[in-house]
Amino acid sequence: MNFQLSVVFILVILVIYMVLINIFSIVLRISGVPADIANFQGISLFTNCGYTTGESESIATSKIRRKIALICMITGNIFSVIIVSLIVNIFASFNKQEAQDAYVFAAVSIGLFAGVVAISQIPFVKKKYSDFIQRIIDDRIQKNNKDNFMTIVEHFAGKEVVEIYIHWIPEILYNKTIHESKIKNTYGINILSIMRDKKNIEISRNTRVQKNDKLLVYGDYHVVKDVFSILKEREEIEEKYRSEHKKSFNEIDLIDNYGLNSLVEVKIEKLPEFLSGKSLENSRLKEKFDINVMALKRDNESVDITKDTEILDNDILIVFGPFKAIKNIFIYEYLLDS
Repeated sequence: MNFQLSVVFILVILVIYMVLINIFSIVLRISGVPADIANFQGISLFTNCGYTTGESESIATSKIRRKIALICMITGNIFSVIIVSLIVNIFASFNKQEAQDAYVFAAVSIGLFAGVVAISQIPFVKKKYSDFIQRIIDDRIQKNNKDNFMTIVEHFAGKEVVEIYIHWIPEILYNKTIHESKIKNTYGINILSIMRDKKNIEISRNTRVQKNDKLLVYGDYHVVKDVFSILKEREEIEEKYRSEHKKSFNEIDLIDNYGLNSLVEVKIEKLPEFLSGKSLENSRLKEKFDINVMALKRDNESVDITKDTEILDNDILIVFGPFKAIKNIFIYEYLLDS
């Protein structure tokens, strides 16, 4: 590799290096680490500086953050080796006869790089850049996430300001206004703002939280996590009823798999108790378990599906969703607390 190409390559690697540090810092923030701590620990991990403080315990004590830290350190090591190799290659390929041209090229390249770095540190540009990176990561997480996910924005007065992306509406807020939910009186959680369709909406006692809203709340983080975690709610239901092993006489037949979801035919001999007398809307099959009823056959005739449709004994369904959840619901009678 000649001198000029080595210089260009090392500057490109340095730009990627800086972007990755930002990405890992944002991932740590999304996992629940406050922004200032996430930025410092992200730089420390990626550059392999090994600088430790009491703040590092927030990463070491969390399984998911340890995985993030491990990936960050390995990636940082790889890039460090590449950068050192390129520097060695620059000196090895240096030609004294072309020294003047090489110096000019190196000076111009380094100047351009320094200019890009300086511009990226302007507060306005830095914020726009960080917001852009976080938006890409957030969109990716929202697309694949099966639970609401939360980011600690700030610690204040012994509690936390938490940003929440509503992938599923929790039980306490489902079909209720903020006032009716009594979320503040019961759990000490204050909803500070709601962003819907990229616009902040005015909050009143009659406001209802909707799917895909982005909330900013203030309260104890552990309480916020318990209240807004749908997966926790699902796990409690499964744990409660798995021990009973209440096998029904329903049959399920896998039609096809689509990524993490499956298309399944369900023959209902005995209707699960929590579906009895409830419409599809009130049963919350989709909200709680990510199960969509695609088709329904009754007495050998297709039935039009609406939000008011009720499933009955001897119905045949085509449903789409996680296979495990479908099996749990229709093979084992997991009941939902009213």
